Amino acid sequence: MEKLSSTPMRLVMGGIVVGLAVVLALFMREAGSPQRPADGQTVARTTGAQGRTPALSLSLPEMQKPDTFELPAAMPDQIIEQLLKENKKLGLFMNYYKTVLPDEQTRDEYRKLLSDPVMMTAMAEDLMDPGSGHPESVEYFRRLMEVDYFEAALAWRENPQRQKVLELTRDIIAKDNFVGGQDSSRRQVHGGSKMELYRLLYEQDAQKVAELVAQAKGTRMEALINWMGEEELRLRAREEEIRKEVEQQARNH
Repeated sequence: MEKLSSTPMRLVMGGIVVGLAVVLALFMREAGSPQRPADGQTVARTTGAQGRTPALSLSLPEMQKPDTFELPAAMPDQIIEQLLKENKKLGLFMNYYKTVLPDEQTRDEYRKLLSDPVMMTAMAEDLMDPGSGHPESVEYFRRLMEVDYFEAALAWRENPQRQKVLELTRDIIAKDNFVGGQDSSRRQVHGGSKMELYRLLYEQDAQKVAELVAQAKGTRMEALINWMGEEELRLRAREEEIRKEVEQQARNH
């Protein structure tokens, strides 16, 4: 079992926040002039959808600079407690999640929660909800905890509902919950959650990532998901470089 996520920095994953802001700004700009194919489906006119051009290679001078994205300050414990009190499902999950040394009964109850289709569906529906207005700090933390649920459910390899958890993770990422009028912070909340879930899905089941790419093909989400794939490979390559650098430094000393 894990400890409570203590910082919203995880939501935007540090180094990708600028790239994510650029991609989402492009995404919403293009969403204002959609094409409609014969079957009526809305598709954004993006270079990603037309030619698989990496999103970050797009020219920035042609687009308006993204709004500044501000991370929320750390929340007082009493506000977190109030959130978990009001959200019964999330409160129940976090009660088990924060347990450091669970006994056998507690572990069994926790695993029952991680394999509950009703629980995981409720978490997924909340993460897919577009929401409205400027996101308050409490929403950042609520979504972080919901992502923690999916991470915990997939970390349990023997989860009898593992396939359903994987499918829901895929569907959350593929869900187009970017709507007109959203401010940059709300778009970042959704984009950051999707990127974190993409990394989780990539680690757990490569086949589901392939399904995700196929599911997004021809939709507004195609360019964003393609960018996530490219960013994931870049991050992994950088992580490998750092690992080798650390090993080399250790040998030199």
